[in-house]
Amino acid sequence: MREFIYNNKPKELCYGCRACEHICPKEAITIAPDHEGFIYPSIDPNKCIDCGLCEKVCPTQDANKDKLLHAEKSKVYAAWNADLALRMRSTSGGMFYTLASKFIEEGGVVYGTKMDEDLTAYQCRVTSMEELASLRGSKYMQSNTRDTFVMVKNDLTSGLKVLYSGTPCQIAGLRSFLRKDYPHLFTIDLVCHGTPSPAIFKQHIHYIEQCERKTLKAFYFRDKKPSGWRAYVSYVFSNGGKKYNTTNNDFYARAFYASWLSRESCFLCQYSQSRRAGDITLSDFWGAEKTIKALRIQRKHGYNLVVCNTEKGQNLFDSVSDRIEKIETTMEIAKQGDVRLRHAEEKPSLRNRIYRECEEKGYGYVVEKYKYRPSLFRRLVPLWVINVVKEIKAKL
Repeated sequence: MREFIYNNKPKELCYGCRACEHICPKEAITIAPDHEGFIYPSIDPNKCIDCGLCEKVCPTQDANKDKLLHAEKSKVYAAWNADLALRMRSTSGGMFYTLASKFIEEGGVVYGTKMDEDLTAYQCRVTSMEELASLRGSKYMQSNTRDTFVMVKNDLTSGLKVLYSGTPCQIAGLRSFLRKDYPHLFTIDLVCHGTPSPAIFKQHIHYIEQCERKTLKAFYFRDKKPSGWRAYVSYVFSNGGKKYNTTNNDFYARAFYASWLSRESCFLCQYSQSRRAGDITLSDFWGAEKTIKALRIQRKHGYNLVVCNTEKGQNLFDSVSDRIEKIETTMEIAKQGDVRLRHAEEKPSLRNRIYRECEEKGYGYVVEKYKYRPSLFRRLVPLWVINVVKEIKAKL
């Protein structure tokens, strides 16, 4: 009976964290992608012993949610690394890299998101500064946790200090899988915009390669080099060439920001709120300069929202105080700049249609149908002029 319920439950009730797979004592749960490219579990009825562990660790269960969310007694900051060169190599203010570096220096283990050679995102374990560099930067697709939950448990059992960074549902899944608190486990959750399918990103890569007639070696979802903390993407080709594009003109980036590609569960996410699953929450701190005047001069180079949700998180944040600049603020100001600190994103009407048309007519058809069509003003005025005006207005 359990396998029937589990195998037939609505897709919006699965985050794809893989906690159920790894907790199963009989290896009865397998993970496979659906037609959209998102992974989901299924139970083999011939192996299942109906122990119920899979349901007990599932972070979508209401009984788990309250245990996994920390009380809202957070301290909130705008923060950035004081080293401008390091900060410019980071997506926002460089706070993940700063916190993770401290961990590595003290002999700890860090888990975060990396892109593999075929440009698929996955969670991986690093123990050196050289390896840590590969975790830097945003990856706007669902990251596969693979077997990292099991690896974390082994590290903790061995007495190692562990820092795990991921989406709120991944952090909730990890903590639920572990089934108890570990004093030497530190977690960072991100204010998540939603997780698109890795399969559709692969189609996007193939589309770029066809258009450019070059092989893509790397894809940067956020690149500061064209004009600072602006939403540019960049493509790096195997021949050494590089091309910048705006998020409006890169269809995948535009669709991501419009939530057209997110997993079904993202639109009902129980972790899109001000109570958080991680010891620390990190995000871009969009719009903070409107309220905090001291940030206006910092806007071009980027800064993070940092929320310390636990005493452990606060201690970790305080331990890097000599490497950062910070301004204490409030959760109310943070909520003004990001709806996902208040509630989950509303499901767009185009979401299902885009996936269906990709499957039936191809990715190229979808790009042409829904591509950005700029207004006359945007066609006549260079983008660099618009960006300069925005920077001036931000500092007024």
